[in-house]
Amino acid sequence: MEKRSKTVLVLLMILLFAASPLVSRPTDGIAIGAQVGALATGVVVDIPLGNLALNVGLNTPLLWTYIASQSGAAEENLVAPFFILSGDLTKPIPLGEHFDLKLGISSLAGTDFETGVIGIGGATAKGEYWIPDKNLGLFMHMDVPLFYYMVSEDDSFISSNWLIPLFGIFTTSAGVLWTF
Repeated sequence: MEKRSKTVLVLLMILLFAASPLVSRPTDGIAIGAQVGALATGVVVDIPLGNLALNVGLNTPLLWTYIASQSGAAEENLVAPFFILSGDLTKPIPLGEHFDLKLGISSLAGTDFETGVIGIGGATAKGEYWIPDKNLGLFMHMDVPLFYYMVSEDDSFISSNWLIPLFGIFTTSAGVLWTF
């Protein structure tokens, strides 16, 4: 049953992408930028996909790196992912000439590209302000994680816990986007 529900979800996402007209934020182009957050500090790409937007990031866990650097001798015992991959699929809602509110789904996953992936997923809200007459925008990305997951060669699972939404404190990020 779980494999069937994953297949249905993938098919629905493909249908959504295929049926979207080509309209999105006021700048209408692909945007690249940077974000800063406790678990996601790095580069991001924001791609308009019709009436949806896809945001993908390659990040480092800034908070985890700080904790590891302050732990001294215990640093060898801490296992941190080398990369944090972030992604969200949102629906832009124009709230003004230069401001969009984007609501959708989001995921943040840590991986070393060898052992496996562990992450959280759920709902997201993202505010984007595009500076008038500039190709520059500012954003604030807030998540409400609803589940956690792990995928490896040995095991895979998806689960939930009442504490998971609290991780939204650590997955929040802010940044800047530049469109061309």
